[in-house]
Parts: sequence; structure tokens; C-alpha cells
Amino acid sequence: MEDVKIRPATADDCDRIMELINELAVYEKMPDGPKIDADVLRRDGFGPDKYYQCLVAEIANPDVGVGGKLIVGYGLYFFVYSTWEGRSLWLEDFYVTPLYRSKGIGSKIWMNVAKAAVQRDCSRMNFAVLGWNKPAIDFYRSQGAVDLTEGEEWHMYRLRRAELEKVAQRA
Repeated sequence: MEDVKIRPATADDCDRIMELINELAVYEKMPDGPKIDADVLRRDGFGPDKYYQCLVAEIANPDVGVGGKLIVGYGLYFFVYSTWEGRSLWLEDFYVTPLYRSKGIGSKIWMNVAKAAVQRDCSRMNFAVLGWNKPAIDFYRSQGAVDLTEGEEWHMYRLRRAELEKVAQRA
């Protein structure tokens, strides 16, 4: 799709990004997953402390008037640090709405996130994918990604808020 534009998200995009986050949650079979709203996205991405960056895929959409645009995908990421390799990028979400898949939009988002990592001198880009999501796994492997659980036996763990609070209270 040649008329797609990949650009940095703005605070005004947060309502649409939140819609896409909710679509992603349904696709991942976790419709109750998102616990935030567009206001939290605005605060955390565009407030005084910026916790993430986001690229959006935008296409012309005459349904919203002359010159109208529609965001059809996004890549939300942030920078982290590896004590082994230095600067790294964590890709939290990478999503294209179903109607616009298989048109090269996801590849354009992917390439631009990778470009952001290279521009910030990152040694690697990390991300997680659900084991049943074969289309995503196939795409990532085609791009040279390595499954760390399979290859290096790294397992990803999570400490949820309630457990986090219990641990912090012991400090």
C-alpha cells in the first residue's frame, strides 16, 4: 500500500491507538487485558515523563472528509538497558487492524521501529509473541528473530501489581 504514512504518534492519536489496543486484546484472546484508557496513554506518552514512543500507520480515508486520515496500525516501544549489550528497544505492541493486513503496512511499521532502534544505537530489539500466533512467529522468524525460550531457555516472568506491592512493603 503506497499511500500509507508511518509517523510518530501525537497526543491527539491516543483515542484511536486505544481502539487499536482493544482490537489487539481481542485478537490475543484477552479482551479484559487493557487496564488503561486514552488519557493514560496521553499522560504516559506525551506528558512530562515519557514512558513510551509510538509510530502509527496512517492512510487517506475519504469517509472522514476531504484530506481525512485513518490510523490503521501502530508500533509502541520504549528503550531499556541490557547490562550485557547496552541500549535496547522493547517493542510492546505491533498491530495492524485486520482489514489492512497483508498490504505491507506491518512491514513498514516494523522497519521504522527497527530504524528507531538503530538510530538510538541499540544492540537489539526485544518483544514477546504468543505461542499460538503462527502468522506473527513466521513473520518474526522471516526477519531473523530468534526465539529465546527455544534457543537460550530464557523464560519471561511477570510480577503483577498486588504482588509488586507486597514485595515493596517489605523494603
